[in-house]
Amino acid sequence: MRVRRLIAGEKILQSETPWKIADLPPRHAPVYAKTKPMRAGWRWRSARAIGHNGDEFYLVAECNPLRDNWKAILIQMCADGGSAIGRLEFHASHPGLHFHANCERSGVETGPESLHRLGRRPAADRRHRRTAPMSEAVFWARAKAFFRVGPEQEALDL
Repeated sequence: MRVRRLIAGEKILQSETPWKIADLPPRHAPVYAKTKPMRAGWRWRSARAIGHNGDEFYLVAECNPLRDNWKAILIQMCADGGSAIGRLEFHASHPGLHFHANCERSGVETGPESLHRLGRRPAADRRHRRTAPMSEAVFWARAKAFFRVGPEQEALDL
C-alpha cells in the first residue's frame, strides 16, 4: 500500500538535469552511496521534486538506447538516506514496459539494499508489448507521468 500511495501523490518538479553520459553522482541518485560508473552507451537524467506533504523525491532515469534498455527509479529521501520506491523498466530482451516494487516491505530500506527483491507488475507472461519506438525524450516523459512528477504530466497506468 505504501508504494501505491507514494507513487499516486503529485510531486512538484523543483529541478532536473539534461541527459548526461558522465558517471552518476550520489547527489543526483541518493540511493547510491558512491558514484555509479556509466559505461558502454549508458546515459542518465535526474529530477528533484517535492511531494504535497513536503517529502523530497528524486526521479533517476538510466538508459542505453543502443541496447533498447530503459529504467527509471523513484527515490524518497528519508532521515537515513534515499529509499527506492520502485523502478519502471523496459528491456528489449523480454516483454513490455513494467514496474518493479517490494509491496511486502513494511519499513523504509535505504541505500542500494532498497533496490533488491523487487517484484514485477504486470507479470512477465502477460501480453503488454509496446508498439512505438522508445527514445530518451519519450521514456523521460513516460517516467515523469508514471511517477506523477511535474504539474504538466498526466497520470500513466500500466
